[in-house]
Order: sequence, then structure tokens, then C-alpha cells
Amino acid sequence: MRETAAIAVARGTATLSRRLGRGGQALPGAIVDRIAPELPRKLAAELPHGCILVTGTNGKTTTTKLIVAALRRGGETVVTNASGANLRGGVVSALVSAADLRCRSRATIGVFEVDEASLRLVGAELQPRHIVVLNIFRDQLDRYGEVDTTADLLAEGIAATGARLYLNADDARVASLAGAAAEPGRVSYFGIDQLPAGLTAERTAADSDRCPKCGERLKFSRVFYSHLGHYSCPNGDFARPDPDVAVTGVSRADLDGTEFSVTAGGSVQRMRYGLSGTYNLYNALAAVGLATGLGLDPAVTAEAVRTTEAAFGRVEKTELQGRTLWLLLIKNPAGFAQVLDTFLVGRSHPRVLIAVNDLPADGRDVAWLWDVPLEGLSRGGPEVVTAGTRAAEMALRLHYAGTEASVASSVDDGISRLLAGVPRGGDAYILPTYTAMLQIRKALRRRVHE
Repeated sequence: MRETAAIAVARGTATLSRRLGRGGQALPGAIVDRIAPELPRKLAAELPHGCILVTGTNGKTTTTKLIVAALRRGGETVVTNASGANLRGGVVSALVSAADLRCRSRATIGVFEVDEASLRLVGAELQPRHIVVLNIFRDQLDRYGEVDTTADLLAEGIAATGARLYLNADDARVASLAGAAAEPGRVSYFGIDQLPAGLTAERTAADSDRCPKCGERLKFSRVFYSHLGHYSCPNGDFARPDPDVAVTGVSRADLDGTEFSVTAGGSVQRMRYGLSGTYNLYNALAAVGLATGLGLDPAVTAEAVRTTEAAFGRVEKTELQGRTLWLLLIKNPAGFAQVLDTFLVGRSHPRVLIAVNDLPADGRDVAWLWDVPLEGLSRGGPEVVTAGTRAAEMALRLHYAGTEASVASSVDDGISRLLAGVPRGGDAYILPTYTAMLQIRKALRRRVHE
């Protein structure tokens, strides 16, 4: 009776919250904890094919969406936290949303993106069969500390499970997490073997370029971006593992997407992905690696990758007043640098709105803005508007990078200033932190329907 009541109250609360426009994706999970704290473990155990967890600093939402699309095309009924609520409460809320009042799940498998610091809680409780780790970058220093702290949290979460791991071979700190696996043989790696020169970024914002065993600075024969690439320890203590699933060629890459070849299990699959940038290519590769491990039909996986659209705020396009607006989430130096390299560096006089908030979901410490290579943007003579709670700090950083920005009084004011400088038929780029992205999406929806 207690578990039934927990499901009923939690689902009713979720419905009311949506109707009131309050969001609150984690609130049902909090209600469950008060009434029936053992329910999440029971619901996870009810899933015939278990759970998959996706974690790492950048790309969780997009990768999770790709995996869900592939599984659904393969015939699975999937429960997932599609809203991006990736703390424990959001995962529990998703599980409850798929349960009936007899505490049975209507789904066959769960796929959840999980915050790095929450993996130790969620992993121990849900006992996933598979865990995907994408990357480790500096992010929200007020919450996580440096990358070694994040890696330790991930290792703790992995060690609490018997899951098979899918690790990014090109990130040394991620690859070293194989040591936390319950069984050494239950580890697969994904990575990039070849990239054309145009997709290889300058090595900036390298957050983890030391050997995870001895601390010596790694030697890189190739760098794809930040500290992701082909590396080895000069002392011989650690080296990039050979990936089981690898990008072996890119035939086309532009703002409309990427066409690439993946080698897995001795066979080569050509794929088309609608999102741009090396960082998004890694997301697709991680999803392919997981799908390969699950034994999904490669053709089904390829079609899922081809047809899956961007997660909200991640390379999201909006047509407004005859202009195309690109919404590109930023949240740390490595991700911001990749957005610049992919969409803005090399363009002449791009029109840009950068909206930086410092709310808890964004991270209170915005000192990371000084580590972003904004000088590359300045070379194109951009017209930049800043907005958000830290608009002035963003404008100051741009000033030192060689760009004078217009400071808006609000997000709405920033959008108006941006549109005023874009001719009909032109493009503009909006780079927001997480909570600013939510505000901007709401403002854009309102303007589209005016």
C-alpha cells in the first residue's frame, strides 16, 4: 500500500507541476523517498533488460537521446529522463513515470543520464548492467572540484556496480576508470582514429593531460580537442587503449552534420549524423559503442543516429522573423571552445548573444570564462551582446580578448539587440549557460507565437 501510494502521489504531483508550468522533474522522486524509499530499487529490478547509465561532463543528454532512439527502433520500450534531470531525484521520477499502481514497470529497459557526482548513489541503487563514460572536463568547480575529484566520484560509482563499461579511449582519465570495473573483461572502449585537419582544434583548455598512474605529463601524437587524443606516458605507465569501436574516417563535416565511418568488430559502417562538431561526433560514437555491445543491428543504429535531432539547447535551430537562430549550450571551457571552433571561428562578422548565469544549476564560479579561447572569435570582428546575471563579467572577458560587447539588461533585451543586428535571411548564434538557455527558449517560443 505504501508503494502504491507513493506512485500515485508522485505521478499526480508531476502532472500538476507540468500543468502549472513549474517543471519540477525531481519533485516526484523526493516524494517517493519520503513515502517508500525502497521503491526505486524495486522498479529498476522490474526492468527485464535492466538499466543503462550515461555519465561524464559533456554530452550526456545528446548521447542518452541517441541510445534511446536506437533501442526504440530495436523494439524496446524505454524509460528515460528525457528532460535532462540527471540527479538522483530526476532518475527516480522517470522510473516512477513508467510504473503502474501495482509497482510494475511498463518499460523493458531504462536509459538514464546521470550527473557525475550522483553516479555513486544511482549506480548502487539501480545496479545498471551498462555504464557509458563520455569525458571528464573541469566543470562547476564549486560542486566538483578538479577533474581528479570527478574521476574519483565516477570510480566510486562504477565500483558499486557490476556493470559493463564503455569508456572513451581518447580521454586518459576516463580510460583509467577501467580499473574500477568489477571484472577486467567487462570493459569496451570507443575512440577516434582519424580526423581531417579541419576538425582538429587547437589544443586549448586541456584539463587532464597527465598520466593517471604516475602524474607525468602525457605525450600526444594527435589531439582532437582539449586533452582528447592519442597519448602515452613517457614513463610507460599508461597509454591509450585500442578502441573496440572507432571513427576511422570523416568524408563530410559542415554545419548540417557529419558523415563518417565507424569500425566495430571488424566491419565498417558508414553513418550520417545531423549534428556538427568533434564533440558531437564523440556523442554519436559513444552511442554506437553501446549499441554494438548490446548486439543491436548496425543498420538500426545507423538509422537512429541519422534521424535523431539535437537535444534541447544543443545545436537547436529556431526560425524567427526571417532569421535563423542557433542555440548552443555552453557550460565549461572545453565545451565553449568547441562551440567556438565549430560554429564561429573563421566566420566574418558573426552576430552573437552570450548569456551567462551563475545560478546553482550553472555553477556559482564563472572564473572558467577566462580559460575560453575567445581571441579566436575576436579575429572575425563579431558583433556580440552579453546577457544574464554575469553579463558584465562576460563583456569584460571579451574586452580582454579584443571584442567590445553590448551589455543587455535582460535576456529579452539581449534577444532584441541580437535580432536588430541581423538582416532577414541571416544567421545569429546564442550561447547560453544552462539556466539562461531555459529562459531563452521560453522567450523564443513566446516570440515565435506572437
